[in-house]
Amino acid sequence: MKTAREQCEASNTLKNAGLSQTSHRKRILHILIHADTPLSVSDILRQLDQERKMNKVTVYRILSSFKSEGIIREIPTDHGVNRYEMACQHNPVHPHVYCRICRTMTCMPPITLSQVWDLFAAPSDFRIDNINVSITGLCRTCQRK
Repeated sequence: MKTAREQCEASNTLKNAGLSQTSHRKRILHILIHADTPLSVSDILRQLDQERKMNKVTVYRILSSFKSEGIIREIPTDHGVNRYEMACQHNPVHPHVYCRICRTMTCMPPITLSQVWDLFAAPSDFRIDNINVSITGLCRTCQRK
């Protein structure tokens, strides 16, 4: 799925969302576009530190603006550290598997709307804006320990 997401481009995404194209926004969006899994703020800061420093508050503020504009999805975890991923046509809504020991998160294949209806039996006149399905357990490596 990473190859498809590479079709997104930070400048166009910001322009389409009506957000100014600052270097900080472009850099964070570039990191999210090319991520293989949802990223925490710490993950983003680590990648930013390799090139240039950015204030943690600035990162949170930028992520909040991205979320408000529907550019990214926020995925909660059981230990209170949210993760973020692109919410674009190249990265459709999908569930995640989360290891409660090593705290890795893996994307699962997208689910269809009919599968969602079967799972949640929502009324037919209900429009779904977001699906957040996370499965928590132990990854293979942590099971062996």
